[in-house]
Amino acid sequence: MSNSVKIIIVLLLTITAISGYFVFTKKQLENAGVSGEFKTFTFSTFHGSSDISDKFQFQYPANWYNEGQYFSPQKIQFYNMFTVKAPIYFDLVLADIFHLTELQYQIDNSKKRVPDSIGQIDDKEFKRYDLIDYGSYGGDSAGRVKIFVGPKIKIDGQDYYLVFHWEEKPLAEYVFSNDIKVFDDILLTLKFFK
Repeated sequence: MSNSVKIIIVLLLTITAISGYFVFTKKQLENAGVSGEFKTFTFSTFHGSSDISDKFQFQYPANWYNEGQYFSPQKIQFYNMFTVKAPIYFDLVLADIFHLTELQYQIDNSKKRVPDSIGQIDDKEFKRYDLIDYGSYGGDSAGRVKIFVGPKIKIDGQDYYLVFHWEEKPLAEYVFSNDIKVFDDILLTLKFFK
């Protein structure tokens, strides 16, 4: 085989590899919800009550699934009322019992005495915790966990903390296209209203 034929073959293989990389990357971005199309989630009632001091809304990728407070790039699986396979979700935790919750236990077991950072999202203070899960799923780990503990929201006269969660492996299982950047982008769109 002549040198010119070898060069042509190498060039064709290189072009094929580069093209394949770009097609793969584009598909990954589409699957991760980085398409530029979004849906808006609005929180304005809690167990039938609309007596809420701070309602809120945020945007999430249009190709993601949403079931109430749960968000996922794949169909959301409910195993029981409290066990859900979704990498992103928010909670409202009664302030009076926050110190008794599994969330506080997870923070304490990660040896976090102070948040990793404290910042503002739409003029509301949030405490950010970057954790490694201690094995909350029967000893199996959710991997990396990112938690934002936000402001108190008054509902029917009681204070609740607004908490946003991201888990690398919800229920200790891999979720295709679960990207922490999507979680960060969702929080950047968070807006509060009365």
